[in-house]
Amino acid sequence: MSEGFIRHMFPGGNTPGGFFSYYRYVIENTEARRIFVLKGGPGTGKSTFMRKIGLELAKKGYNIEFMHCSSDNNSLDGVVVPALKVAIIDGTAPHVVDPVYPGAIDEIINLGQFWNEEGFTESREAILSISKKIKGCFTTAYRYLSAAASLKEDTESIYEEALNKLKENTFIHQLTTSVLGGNDQGASGPGKERRLFASAITPRGFSDFLDSICNTEKIIRLCAPAGGSTRKILEHIRDEAVFRGMAIESYFCPMCPTRLEHLVIAERGLSIITANEYHDISDINNENCTTYHINEFYSKEILESYAKQLGFNRLYTDALLQRAVECISEAKAAHDDLEKHYIKNMDFERITLYRDGLIEKILSYA
Repeated sequence: MSEGFIRHMFPGGNTPGGFFSYYRYVIENTEARRIFVLKGGPGTGKSTFMRKIGLELAKKGYNIEFMHCSSDNNSLDGVVVPALKVAIIDGTAPHVVDPVYPGAIDEIINLGQFWNEEGFTESREAILSISKKIKGCFTTAYRYLSAAASLKEDTESIYEEALNKLKENTFIHQLTTSVLGGNDQGASGPGKERRLFASAITPRGFSDFLDSICNTEKIIRLCAPAGGSTRKILEHIRDEAVFRGMAIESYFCPMCPTRLEHLVIAERGLSIITANEYHDISDINNENCTTYHINEFYSKEILESYAKQLGFNRLYTDALLQRAVECISEAKAAHDDLEKHYIKNMDFERITLYRDGLIEKILSYA
């Protein structure tokens, strides 16, 4: 049996408005066989618990989705087994997840049952102090991101002024026809849209999983300059695909979590991505990859007239983003300290036995 493929993505992100969650799209509640909601403090082993289950199921041939944490992109906030319609989700703050259909679909796993509660007595004040520090770091980070977003908005308004809308609309029509074909009246009902993040602002800077997400036969790259937008193009294709009954994956921008950046239309074997300085696929010369340059839609003369303003915005946007990343990194370091107070009070042998039993339970859904 060949090993399953693992895709990586972010279900939530650090944004200018604070933490933004698309966790309800991790798996469709009404279609899931089982959703296990993990509860427990930092350092209780939630990420390792999920990772080892995912890797074990991948060895058995199941394709797996790893949902990564934007505040620590090496850590997991969820695991999905699409073929079995099973998911395990970290249900603790800031992405609190509670059962919607308890017993019927959802089940809570409390890793707190494996800790020594008495051992926390001497750590109480330290836990409270570190938790306060983490909250403060994120509050400051979100302020920096908000300031950066204001400068980006100003830059985008300039590009909007420079945009040749006729060229853009013509391209939208041609690309939509190319990827979806002519009008299709065969759909019995609307399709479905799943919303997630392909990239995130993490302690290590901007991180993305585009290479993992775009595991399709064809990839279309929309190369956009800083300030340029592919939103209208992608939204038109998305809306048309959903209208025709297709199931799609939509991936959004962490600096504006309602702005569409990438699309995956699995039944067409197609990914359409926005390529810029923050995210791109690694193999841009792949023979199955087609690139379009969106900068051709903008008036060079208008952009040159705003050169000083654009340069200022670019410089200070980057500076603000860097400071935000540094704050998130400080929060990660504090979180690591917080975990130490939990790790020393955990019975990981019992957790391992419980995990092995859960793997067998998940496999029973096959």
